[in-house]
Amino acid sequence: MTDAPARVSELVQAWLTPGTALGLLALFTLVTLLLLSLVPLLVALLRPVVHWLDRWRVWGAGALSSRVAERPRRLGALTLRVLERDVAELLLVLLAGAVLLACGSALFWLAGEVAENADVVRLDQQVYAGLRALRSDWLDVAMVAVTELGGGRISVAVGVAVFAWLCWRRAWIVALYWAAALLGARACVMALKLGMARVRPASIYSGLESYSFPSGHATSSMVTYGFLAFLMCLRQPWRVRIPVLALTVVAVAAIGVSRLYLGMHWLSDVAAGYALGLAWIALLGTAYRTLHGPAPQGSVAPSRLGVVAAVAVVAAFGYVAWFRLPDTLERYRQAGAATLASQPRQPLVLAAGATPAAGRSCDGRCPALRSDSPPR
Repeated sequence: MTDAPARVSELVQAWLTPGTALGLLALFTLVTLLLLSLVPLLVALLRPVVHWLDRWRVWGAGALSSRVAERPRRLGALTLRVLERDVAELLLVLLAGAVLLACGSALFWLAGEVAENADVVRLDQQVYAGLRALRSDWLDVAMVAVTELGGGRISVAVGVAVFAWLCWRRAWIVALYWAAALLGARACVMALKLGMARVRPASIYSGLESYSFPSGHATSSMVTYGFLAFLMCLRQPWRVRIPVLALTVVAVAAIGVSRLYLGMHWLSDVAAGYALGLAWIALLGTAYRTLHGPAPQGSVAPSRLGVVAAVAVVAAFGYVAWFRLPDTLERYRQAGAATLASQPRQPLVLAAGATPAAGRSCDGRCPALRSDSPPR
């Protein structure tokens, strides 16, 4: 019975081959494409309802306009401005508001659960232990390569390239929103890390980056690739939107899985990063659509914008793979080995008040752990 976990690990490693992993990735991509393909069908089914609501909107705007002309009031004027917009646009704003509310609620709920050391923390431990059974040499290399797509080097390269392209096209408003998306999300991550001070399962980082909640990679990938997809899908038909959104979903999901596999984050860290990133996209996307409207298609040039971003990703990833990947891979492996060696002495589930100690362990690659909470 004591050898059961080892046997399960051997069976999983024998089953999980590069071909199996590629097959699972292809299956996930296919399911994503199929689900996104249902969106145009849903839009077509809702079109009669939208037309019916639009007729009521026009009637209400006309009645309110005559009343405001007789007795001007600020509330009536604001309501009239809202009714002057298309129903489809108003519905999009309501949908974005719902997404923002749901993601914000999820983020605060996760933060509360982590702070109280609740059931979510035990789920984090179970997922972490389960993924450790999947560790293999080839999968280590693949996951480190995937996680670099959401790392600082590639995110900065894409951010700078897209910002320079937008400025060169004189799309100043879009460039400002792009900069606000990246920099604002980063500021939110740093503030939450400092406030939560949650220690990673394993770490190759120091200082503020040694904290895990929320995942910076998950947030950065969601905002960088998600807001880029938002810009590329504006004024585009669904035959363009669907593959762009599918590629974005697959890339962001793969980066999150890589953070869990490498042991750099708990599951709740990655979920919180996704919630924060999606909420930030919903907020800025709604503000852009409502206050400024889509920029002229020629100013942003979505297809060329995608090419610029792709070239930046390929160039930055080539540099990382050639010069940084072997060293980074070794650091991840050493951090995982150090965590495994210290497991009998340190519980996996840390108290909410656990903070990195002043001293360092693992030759500076992962923080020593200290908690002010009494032992349980």
